[in-house]
Parts: sequence; structure tokens; C-alpha cells
Amino acid sequence: MGGQNAINSKGDLIGAGDLELQTKQALNNIAAILASENASFTNLVKLNIYLLSGCDPRIGYKAFQEVAGLLENHPLVTVLFVSKFARSSCLLEIDGIAVIEDKD
Repeated sequence: MGGQNAINSKGDLIGAGDLELQTKQALNNIAAILASENASFTNLVKLNIYLLSGCDPRIGYKAFQEVAGLLENHPLVTVLFVSKFARSSCLLEIDGIAVIEDKD
């Protein structure tokens, strides 16, 4: 899946200046993508998280637990700090890899 940030379906940024809200919106976007393929967070095997330099990754981890719940097998996670994003009010971007079994 492509990188997801805190933009909702109307194109509005959710949670300006609030890493927790932006993380939750990005994860909700990911959940919607996964659901479109009859998948969930349990199918994620890898997440790349890009955080604006100075943001606390523990806030994002807490938000992940709240949105995804407790997972038996956590995806591998890489956190990279960046100096800025194309949209200046974004604090993070998340992209992931999911494994979905072909049921055909």
C-alpha cells in the first residue's frame, strides 16, 4: 500500500499539530485499505513510519495499540525521522506491506 498520512476521504488534514490524532487517521486509512481486501492489521508484516524530526515515536506506538488492538504477531517496524513533508502540516506518513492469502 502507498504511504498514508492524516488526510481523510474529503482531503482534509485531521489533527493539525497532534501526532496522536494524525497517527490514528493514518491507521484508519490503512485499515480501510486492508478491509477492501478482506484483511486487517493481522495481515501486516512490515510498516515504515516516517516521523517529522522531533516527534515522539512512543505517541505513535500508543495510537497504534489503540487502533489496531493487541496483535499476537506484530509487524516489523522501521521508524525514520525526516526534516519535513511535502504538506507542511503533516507529522507522519506510514506505508506498509500486508500478506493476504489468495482464496481462489
